[in-house]
Amino acid sequence: MHFLAAVLLAVISLSASCYGKIYTKCELAKELKCIYGFAQSSLGDWVCLVQHESSFNTAAVGQNKGSKDYGLFQINDYYWCNSGTGTNDCNINCDKLKDNDIADDVKCAKKIFGRHGFNAWYGWKNNCKGKNLSSYTSGCNLSC
Repeated sequence: MHFLAAVLLAVISLSASCYGKIYTKCELAKELKCIYGFAQSSLGDWVCLVQHESSFNTAAVGQNKGSKDYGLFQINDYYWCNSGTGTNDCNINCDKLKDNDIADDVKCAKKIFGRHGFNAWYGWKNNCKGKNLSSYTSGCNLSC
């Protein structure tokens, strides 16, 4: 009986990595800073962007006219990821952007930011640009 329970637990653990994750503001800010090297001064912008693009859900998929946005940063399949159409500038399958491993999402988001800045994301332009974003990280323990 214990063997069966262990096998079931292992299967559940492995399958959980295939599904998305919902971050909290502080959890995301700390991970972006401590694991992925984002500057603390930009964390408010990134956390605000993610809140308004995906509601902190790594499995989010948004529908546009003729294209879709994937994952935490809502990366568009027409330009950045491969869903069978578009240019795939980040060289990644769009479905990989929907799991709870955000390393590839971050890499692509940094590439997008490098080319277009935050203006590449309407969620940021419409909700974060020009605003005091300190509330997105206030009260968070951001020490690594």
